[in-house]
Amino acid sequence: MRTEALTEAIALATATGKATAAQIEDLLSGERPRVRSVVEVMAESDLRWALGTDLGEQALLNAFELMPAYYVPGEFTAPVIVRYRVTRAPGEPVGRDVVFGPDYCRVGPVDPSTEPELSVFVDALGFVRVATGLVKGMELLMRGELKLQGNVQVAMKTESFFGLSTAAKS
Repeated sequence: MRTEALTEAIALATATGKATAAQIEDLLSGERPRVRSVVEVMAESDLRWALGTDLGEQALLNAFELMPAYYVPGEFTAPVIVRYRVTRAPGEPVGRDVVFGPDYCRVGPVDPSTEPELSVFVDALGFVRVATGLVKGMELLMRGELKLQGNVQVAMKTESFFGLSTAAKS
């Protein structure tokens, strides 16, 4: 069922020719195959535009909320906090703390009272490309499109604990 905000966003996207109704719905789904199908075909400028809107923010939040469903446990023996800051223009950045444990993954708002083991800084387009397996995080890092602060060893494991280590392509 469509909300009024979704209906308005779809109307704006289709009126400007930036996205179809189906593309907006797929982006908002947060589901890796559906989001990937849009990211693969949508013009980069239009995708950046969509991710910079309020509904783009919601699409990013949905992707974070689905992280536990994709989590492959076994990389950590103790909880590890990774803080994500996803920038988007003209919208405000989206931040989330993700706690990876031996057999769980929990996503929540940034908790300023905790110090993460790793902070990840990436723009919205890079985030969705990595999250859908279209590009490896290391590629973005080498191009300067992804920045890390803290325990880089944690970053080296991220693609494998989301089942992305063999999925990415250039």
